Amino acid sequence: MALIYSHKLLNSNERDELYNLESKLKEEKKQANTLSFYYAGLFLSMAEKYEKASEYINKCLRKDPNNLEAIILKGWNDMYMNVGEVQTSILDCLELALQKSDRHIEAILGLAKYRYLAKDYNACNTLLDKLIVNYPGQVVPLTEKLKNEFAASRWDAIYDSLERVLSVEPTNLEALKVRIFIALCKNSDYIEAVDQLNTFFTVLENEETNNGYQFYHTAQVFSKVCGRSSAVLSQVFKFSQYASEMNSNNVDYLSEVGYQCILQGKYKDSLSFFKAASKVDSNSITALCGLTLCQMYDNGPTEQIAQQVELLFEMQGTQKFPILYLLSAQLNSKNSNAVTFLNNAIDTQIALAARYPYSLTYIKNLDPDFLLEVYKEYKKHIPKKPFVIVGYLLYSQEGNNASVANCFKLLSTICKSCPGLITALYELAKLKFLFGYSTEAQTLAQQIGDLDNTHAGSQVLLAQIFIQQGAFTKATQTLEMCLSYNFKIRDSVMYHFLNGIILKNMNQLQDALSSFITSLQILTSKNNVGRQQEGDLNIIDKSTLFLQIIELQTTLGQFGEAGKTMQEAIQVISYTSEESRLLIARADLALNKGDIDNAIEILNEVKPGQPYYFQAHTKMAHIYLKEKNDRAMFTSCYKDIVNNHPMADAHTMMGDAFMSIHEPIQAAESYETALKGNPKDIQLIKKLGLALVKMHEYDKAMQHYENAIRLLNDDELKFEYLELLIKLKHYDKVDSNISSELNQMYNKEKDITTFKRRIRLLLTQASARELKKPAAGNTNLLLTEAKDLQMAVLKRVEIDSRGDIEEEKKQLSSILCSLAKVKSLKEPAVAAHLYSEALLHCPRDPSTLLALAKLYAQMNNPERCEETCAVLLNADPNNESAAVMMADLAFRKVDFETAQRHLEQILSVKATSWEALAQLIEVQWRRGKLSEVEQTLETAKKLLDSQDDPGYSYCSGIYSIYQGKGNAALRQLNQARRSPRWGQNAAKRMVLLCLSQHAPDALQDNLSASDDSDTRLLALRTAEKLLADVDHTDRNALKALLQLATKNKSQADKVLQDILPLATEDGYQDDPYLILAIANAYNIMKQPTRAKNILKRAISAIPWTPEKADGLEKCWLEVADNQISSGRTEAAKEILTKILNHNNSCAAAYQYLGLLSEKDQNYKSAALNYDNAWVHTGKNDLAIGYKLAYAYLKLKKYPECIVVSRHILKIRPEYPKLKKEIMEKAKSNLRT
Repeated sequence: MALIYSHKLLNSNERDELYNLESKLKEEKKQANTLSFYYAGLFLSMAEKYEKASEYINKCLRKDPNNLEAIILKGWNDMYMNVGEVQTSILDCLELALQKSDRHIEAILGLAKYRYLAKDYNACNTLLDKLIVNYPGQVVPLTEKLKNEFAASRWDAIYDSLERVLSVEPTNLEALKVRIFIALCKNSDYIEAVDQLNTFFTVLENEETNNGYQFYHTAQVFSKVCGRSSAVLSQVFKFSQYASEMNSNNVDYLSEVGYQCILQGKYKDSLSFFKAASKVDSNSITALCGLTLCQMYDNGPTEQIAQQVELLFEMQGTQKFPILYLLSAQLNSKNSNAVTFLNNAIDTQIALAARYPYSLTYIKNLDPDFLLEVYKEYKKHIPKKPFVIVGYLLYSQEGNNASVANCFKLLSTICKSCPGLITALYELAKLKFLFGYSTEAQTLAQQIGDLDNTHAGSQVLLAQIFIQQGAFTKATQTLEMCLSYNFKIRDSVMYHFLNGIILKNMNQLQDALSSFITSLQILTSKNNVGRQQEGDLNIIDKSTLFLQIIELQTTLGQFGEAGKTMQEAIQVISYTSEESRLLIARADLALNKGDIDNAIEILNEVKPGQPYYFQAHTKMAHIYLKEKNDRAMFTSCYKDIVNNHPMADAHTMMGDAFMSIHEPIQAAESYETALKGNPKDIQLIKKLGLALVKMHEYDKAMQHYENAIRLLNDDELKFEYLELLIKLKHYDKVDSNISSELNQMYNKEKDITTFKRRIRLLLTQASARELKKPAAGNTNLLLTEAKDLQMAVLKRVEIDSRGDIEEEKKQLSSILCSLAKVKSLKEPAVAAHLYSEALLHCPRDPSTLLALAKLYAQMNNPERCEETCAVLLNADPNNESAAVMMADLAFRKVDFETAQRHLEQILSVKATSWEALAQLIEVQWRRGKLSEVEQTLETAKKLLDSQDDPGYSYCSGIYSIYQGKGNAALRQLNQARRSPRWGQNAAKRMVLLCLSQHAPDALQDNLSASDDSDTRLLALRTAEKLLADVDHTDRNALKALLQLATKNKSQADKVLQDILPLATEDGYQDDPYLILAIANAYNIMKQPTRAKNILKRAISAIPWTPEKADGLEKCWLEVADNQISSGRTEAAKEILTKILNHNNSCAAAYQYLGLLSEKDQNYKSAALNYDNAWVHTGKNDLAIGYKLAYAYLKLKKYPECIVVSRHILKIRPEYPKLKKEIMEKAKSNLRT
C-alpha cells in the first residue's frame, strides 16, 4: 500500500509495477489479519486519506472489537476526517480507550486534541498538564500545549511553552514555526523573522531533508503574513523552491513557487512555473488560476480572461476557490455585481479557515495577504470620505454602510489573527477614521507606532485624528516626530496640507497659507500628475485644500489671489460631488465683504438632495445667529436640514448647534435621534452623555452610560462613566465597579494593553478613595500595584524597543509621586525615596522636585529643601514655585528680609504671581511693614485679565484682614472660595476671622452689647457653613473652636470627648488649633490647670513653621494671658517678645505689653505699645485707641490724646467715658 502511494505521489511512469502492486494488495486483503488492517488504516490516516483509512480501521475492529490501538486510531482518524465538526462518537471512542487504559498516552493526547478542535482550551490544558507531569521527558505533550495556548492567544503562556519545548528539543519544528510567527505577526520584527527563517531552513535541511511538504507548508504560511516584506519573501522563496526541486512533478509545489513569484512582483517568472505545473496536470485548478492571474496582471481585464474564469468556476466543483471570486470582481469592477463577488471571496476564504482553531493551519487557510488584496479591490466600492476633516466635514463620516461593515469585518479578522501585521492595522485604522471611529483609529495608529515608530503613515494618520479633535499641539508634535524618522515626508502633499491646518488654527495665517500653496504645488506638479501615491488627495481633500487657500487669501486681504484660486478650483471641482462647496466658499467671500444677505442667497442655491445641503444650511443658520442675532431662524434652518436630510449626521449637527447656544435639552433630543441610526457611535454616545450632564439629569446620564457600556464594552466609555460618578461623589459605586472590573479574567492577562487598562483602573479607584476619605491611607495598596504594573510595562517597552519609552517613564514617575504623597504624612522618609525614584525616570521634573522640596520642608530638613530648590531653579530659572519655596525657607528661618527679597524678585518678573504676592503680604505683615505691599497689590490689579481673579481676591482678602477690615476681607475671600487652588485657604481664613477674639476680656469694649451679640451669632453661623470648604486636616480643630464659642459647659465636655483621641494621632499631635481648642474646653469646664498644662506643649514641643504660625501665636497669647493673670510678668514679657520676633504686627502682643507697662505706671512704654497695637489693627480697634488716648493723657501729650480721641468719636460718637474723662480733660489741660 505504501509503495502504491509513493508511485502515485511521484507520478511514476512504471505502470506495470503499479499494476502488480495493486494486484498483490487485493490478494493480501483476502487473508489480512487484525494487525494488517490496523497498520493499513494507520498508514492511510497519516497519508491524510481519512475516509479510506476509516474502512480498514472498521474492518480491524470487526475482527477484534476490543483492540485498544484500533479504538484510539478510530478516534484520531474520525477527528481529522471531520475537522470543524464536533462529533460525540469520537469522544465515545477515546473515553472507551481510557476506560481500558487510563494512562495510555495516545488516548489522552487524542482526548486533548478533541478538546482542542472543539475549542475547549482549558479542558485541553488540564489533560496536557497531566501528561506533562506523568511523562516529564516527552516533548509531544509540551508541543501540544504550545499549540493549545497559541489557539487561545495567551501570549505569555505561549512564550513560556516555547521556552519549555525548545529546552527539551531545540529543533522542534512546531515551536520554531511559532517563534517565526511571533516575530512576524505579533512583534512585526522582520529582521528577527528573517534570521529565524534562515535558522529554520537549516534545521529542515538537516532534520527533514526529503520532506518537501514541510518546506511547501512553511512557504505557504509565512508568505501570507509578512505584509509583502521583500526580505521575508526572499527567504520564504527558498522554501518553496526547495520543495519544487525535490519533487519536480508535484503540481502544488510548482504552483506555490509561481504564487511566491507573484508576491515578489516577478510575473514572468511566475508564468513559467504555472505553465510547468499545467504540463504536469492540465486540470489543476490551482495552476490554471495562477495562469489567469498572471494574464490579469499583464493585460488587465479582457474577454479571454472572463471566459477562462467562467470555465474555472465550472471546473472547481464543490471545492470553492476564493481567487476566482476576486478575479470576477476585478473583471466586473464597474458593475454592481463586483461587491457580491468580493463578499463571496471573503466568506469563502474565512469559512476555509474557520474549520480550524487558531493555528498556523488557520493562518494558512485564512491567507491574510489574499484578503488584503480583496480589500484593495473593495475600497473602490465604498463611499469616498475626507482624510482632512475640518469644519463642516466633521459631519460627513457616517459609517452605516453594508460595504463598509464588510470591510470592517474583513480587516478586523486579519488584525485579530495577525495582531502585528502593520499593513492590515494601518488599513483598518484609516477605515475607522474615515467612517467616524476616530478613537478606535487613534488606538490602532498608536499600536502601529508601538510596533514600528518609523511608520510614517500611522504618524500622519494620528496627526489627522488630532486635527479632527482640535488637538493641534499634539498634531504638531506628531508631524515633527514623523519628520524626524522619515524626512521624505516633506515631499508629500498631505504633510504640508496638515501643517497648514495646524498653523491656521494657531493663528499663523501667512505661514499656513504658504504650507497650503506648497501642498497644492506638489499636487499639481508634473512629476506627480498621473501617479497614484500613498497620501494623495481624493476630490474631497483637493476641494478642502483649494477652499482653505481661498479662505486665507480673503482673510489676509489678497482678494485678487483669492479670485485666481477660485477660478482654478472651479476647473477642478466643477461637475463633481464637491461642486456645492464652491457656493459655500462664495458665501464666505460675500460674508467677508459684509454682504450678509447675498451670502444667505448664495447658500439658498444649495437645494435639498444636493451634496453639502445640510452643511450650507448650517452655515446659513450660524449667519442668522451671529450676524442677525435671529435665534428663531437659526433653529428653523436646523429643522429644515433634519427634515430634508433625516440621517444621523444631520441630527448630530443639530445637537452640536443646540449645545453651542446652551440648549442642552434640545441637543439631547437630537443626539438621541442620531443614536437610533448609529447606536455604536462612541463620540455620539459621549455627546449625549455631556448634554444630559449639562441638563443636570445625572441619573439619566448614568443610565445612558451603563446601557452604552453593556452594548459596546468600550474602555473609554467606562472611564468617562467613572469620571461622572466621581463628579457626582458616588465614590462607593466607583469603588465597587472598579473592584468588579479588576476581578474580571480579561483584566488579569499579562499583555501590555491589559496592564495599561488595569493601571488606569487602579489610579481611578485611588482617586475616588482619596476624594472620599483624604489622608485615610486606603490608596496605598492600589498605587503600589499600579507602580509595579507600570514598571513591568516600562521594562517590556524597553526590551521590545517599541512604544513611547519617555511617555511610560512619565507615567511611572506620576504614579511614584502619587504614592509618595500618600506616604508623606506617616512615612516621610519613604515618600522622599519615592520622589527620588521618580526623578530617576524623569530627571529634573519641576513638579516632582517641587513636591520633594515641600516634603523636606515638612520634615524640617531645610538644607535638603534648599538643595532641591537650587536644582529646580537650575533646571527652570523662572520657576515661580521654586522661588516661592526659597522665600518660604527663609520665612521658616524667620529671616523675613531674605524672604522679602526673593518674593519681590519674583513679582518684578511676574506681578500676578499670587503665590508670591500672598506670601509677601504675610512676610511684610510679620515685618511690621504691611503698608509697603499696597503698591505691589495695585500693580497686580492693573494687569488682571478679570477683576474676579480668585488669586487676586485671596491676596486682597488677607491684606484686608491684616488692615483690620473684617467685612471687606470676608467679601474678598468669599470670591476666592470656589477656586480649586485658593478655596480651602480662603475658607480657613474666613472661619478664623469669624472666630477671632483674642484680646483679654478686660480690654474688650462693652458698648452695644446686644448689637455685638447679634453680630457674633451671625459670625458663628457663617463660620459653621464655611467649615465644609476647609481642608479636612484643619476641619476638626476649627469645628471644635466653633462649638466652644458658645462657652457652654456640656458642649465643652462633648468637644473634649471628640478631640482628645485625635490629639495622639499622627498629623494632629502638633496641631496648635487642636491644643487651643482643648485648653479652651478645659477653661470652660473650670479646669484651668489642665488648660495650662496642655498649652505648655505649644511652647516646648511644637516648632514654629509658617503653617502653624497663626495657631501657635494664639496659643502663646493664651499662655501669656495666664502668666499675666498669675502675676508672672517677666515670663509673660518673654513670651510676648518671642511672639513679636515672629510677628512684628501682632497687635494683641503689643496690647498685653501696654497693659503690663500701664500696671507698672510706665505710661511712656504703655503709649508706645498701645500705639503699635493701634497702628497694626488699622486704627479700627477702638478699645486699644481708648487705652492709647489714656496713656497720652497721663504723659501730658494732649495734642496726640485729642487726635486719637477724635478718631474714635468719629467712628463711634457715643463711645463711653472717652469724651468726658479723656478728651475734655486733654483740651482743658492744653488750654492751661
